[in-house]
Amino acid sequence: MTNGLEILAQTVVSGNLVLVHGLGLYALIRHTTNVKEAAKAGVTLLTAMLLGSVLLWLLGPIIPVAPAPQLGFYLLVGLVAGFTAPHILKQGQVSSLERRAVDSALVGLLLLMGRSGAAGVQNLWFALGAGLGYLIVLVVMATIRKRLELAPIPKALQGVPILLITVGLLAIALLGFRF
Repeated sequence: MTNGLEILAQTVVSGNLVLVHGLGLYALIRHTTNVKEAAKAGVTLLTAMLLGSVLLWLLGPIIPVAPAPQLGFYLLVGLVAGFTAPHILKQGQVSSLERRAVDSALVGLLLLMGRSGAAGVQNLWFALGAGLGYLIVLVVMATIRKRLELAPIPKALQGVPILLITVGLLAIALLGFRF
């Protein structure tokens, strides 16, 4: 993957963090109650991903990643995720424990960038594509969730179970785009 648009297309569709890699499922359940909240959470994490990729790009030469990520790289990922976490926390002024956790999609993205060997501007394309895919999934799932409230769903499947079934079906559809 050398072309920026190729990286962007792959990370938005066939390498989607939520649907293909299963990262950020907590945010999918928590932030899809309405479309406005989903869009706000998606944009916030998109900016945190871009900030994290820039930090990884700048700090990457200090800790070598090739041929395989070493302990230093994992410490660097923890440092970058910890640095970008306050940015995520600014979206809500609630001081509960769940707001203080770093989203698994952010940490997963940083680890995937290290594993893929992306460096330099490729990090930005990778983060932009992953963030856009994350934002799109959250908004689409918020819309579907509103429609599911009106559907005649058995009581045992209402709420989170039908949401996870829907996410699984969307993931299967996106896996058809792998090339």
